[in-house]
Amino acid sequence: MEGWKRSLTLGLVTGVLGACSNASPPAHGEAGTLNQAAICEVRQWQHDVVAAACKPGQKVAFLPETFGNEQLPVLFAAVNCDLRYTVALTTGGVTCIYVGPLAPDTKSEPQK
Repeated sequence: MEGWKRSLTLGLVTGVLGACSNASPPAHGEAGTLNQAAICEVRQWQHDVVAAACKPGQKVAFLPETFGNEQLPVLFAAVNCDLRYTVALTTGGVTCIYVGPLAPDTKSEPQK
């Protein structure tokens, strides 16, 4: 009786862990557009500033000129990072993969 419980538990654990180890997410845009060799450094979190300095798929480091506003790194990550990849975030900065241009605004009128 204990043997089938152990086998069932082992099978479930193996299945769950196997599902968690999926392949890396696809690159934004064309396949193979990630650029791990170059890093883009910016000091402002706004997307237009980052878009002027960085290319999609490139590593970007946000290193603000002032320290102490813990919300800025979170705002930067939300606006500029491809959240399919790892984001390194501290109270002093962020490093991530730059997502590229924002999608056009697709807000629709509320239904009546």
